[in-house]
Amino acid sequence: MTASLPDQERSTVDHLEEDALVAGYAAAGTLRGIEIAAIVLLGLLVCPPLAILAAVVVIPLLVIGLVLGLLVAVFTTPYLLVHHFRNPEAGHLKLLGQRLRHAARAVFDVAPHRVVAGVRAHHHARR
Repeated sequence: MTASLPDQERSTVDHLEEDALVAGYAAAGTLRGIEIAAIVLLGLLVCPPLAILAAVVVIPLLVIGLVLGLLVAVFTTPYLLVHHFRNPEAGHLKLLGQRLRHAARAVFDVAPHRVVAGVRAHHHARR
């Protein structure tokens, strides 16, 4: 696979080979999923109490676990962020401030009036 080459340097054959490889992976994954679904369906049809157990006990427990996990993640994230950034030994606030200043300068440099001034300066320097 030649993923490191730019699109201009890759041939049509390379594109087709890559697309065929991706399509093969997708087809194999789809077939494997259908196979697993058929085995599960067969198991549920053969053993109706298992279907009742899955529908009445397992599914609600999974949903409750997912909801509780999301609530814990939502409520603990601000605490963990504040605790992490206020750690005096880490120095994360200085790094965050430095990167925010750098990002602000970069945004300011692409402002239209700055771009026009840069082009004018370039043209005057070439004369």
